[in-house]
Amino acid sequence: MTPSTFGKELYHGSPIRIEGSLKPILRSGAPDYIHTQPAVFATERKDIAAVFMFPTDTLASIGFENDIAYICIWGTSKEFAPNDKGGFLYILPGENFQKIGKEYEWLSLEAVSPMDTMKFPSVIDGMIECGAHVYFIDDEKLFDRIVAEKDNRTPILATLISENKKRGL
Repeated sequence: MTPSTFGKELYHGSPIRIEGSLKPILRSGAPDYIHTQPAVFATERKDIAAVFMFPTDTLASIGFENDIAYICIWGTSKEFAPNDKGGFLYILPGENFQKIGKEYEWLSLEAVSPMDTMKFPSVIDGMIECGAHVYFIDDEKLFDRIVAEKDNRTPILATLISENKKRGL
């Protein structure tokens, strides 16, 4: 893979603080995961990176449709609040990244040192501040539909009120 000449900054979201460089990893277990080499993933979009700040041990479903990054979280905002540990958004130099995979995905096969790190005390506030739409869903049938219809959730989300809207944002 030839490194890109992409010179802009990219973003990488994580629920944990990463000390030093972000190292390439190979994720597995997700049915739609197609990558076969360890990589550092990043995106040009803060909103997309921000949804990856959400902890992986909490039931949620993320997506990107109609130019909107969103996350659907199981439960209520009140139930989640005591478990909100915040998140981190890493700002990375674009050199050595290639545009591979999804339309918003960039990856580097080399370790990448962040230029800067943004810490958000609340992952919910951080995702909203970065432009992602956040939905809490405590209806099992509705949440199952969101998971099942992962490629066409816009009609479902249009019937819901996001945390962003509840906060007047």
